[in-house]
Amino acid sequence: VENLEELNLSGLSDKAGAAVAMALTRAGGARVRILKFGENDFSGQAACALGRLLASNSTFLELSLFGCQIGDEAGAELLQALARRTEAASPLRKLVLNHNGLGTGSGGAMVGALRAGTLPALEGVWLRGDR
Repeated sequence: VENLEELNLSGLSDKAGAAVAMALTRAGGARVRILKFGENDFSGQAACALGRLLASNSTFLELSLFGCQIGDEAGAELLQALARRTEAASPLRKLVLNHNGLGTGSGGAMVGALRAGTLPALEGVWLRGDR
């Protein structure tokens, strides 16, 4: 993981996604700059583990969770993790959350993360196909 700068995974179960997120958390995110998950089932454990990773990681420039079946509740938890960052502000520039069943809870959490000032580098958020 030490020299890995981009990770692109699809077709993972919730349990496998959580394991990947926990491994990256233990490795301090290593040097991963771009993290892309597409068409996965991240409806529970994985979304929570990704939230913990986002709260502590300071290397991600791009996070894509396209079509990962996150849902509104888990999506809100994931986004609230960004607002709870305790270290330096996130360098995250691009956040792709298309087609995840997000709704008003996630939207409110996104607003909270933006208001907290923990995403000063954010250039774009993609939410197509969500409520």
